[in-house]
Amino acid sequence: MLAKQRRLAAAEVRHVLARGRSSRAMYISLKHLPGTTSLRAAVVVSKAVAKKAVVRNRLRRAVYRALMPVAGTGEIVVFVQKIPSPPLTEAFAADLATLLKKST
Repeated sequence: MLAKQRRLAAAEVRHVLARGRSSRAMYISLKHLPGTTSLRAAVVVSKAVAKKAVVRNRLRRAVYRALMPVAGTGEIVVFVQKIPSPPLTEAFAADLATLLKKST
């Protein structure tokens, strides 16, 4: 799990969704809002992706683990679009690296 200061609050998520630029990869899409502060993030997994809360939370935790070593600036909201085959964290990390290169 990301430290609390690296996560976005609900109001900040709404701000990023309203003003951010979107990009999409195989398993995730994201909205990115450039900034000067260190990278802050939120992860969204809808019921359309996984019906059970246990599975949604496992996916959310995997994305947060993939975000831990990522350095950068700005704010991002990550949406899980599809469930990758295990290992989850590596698949999400590859998609995140691709999308963050595009957004900068």
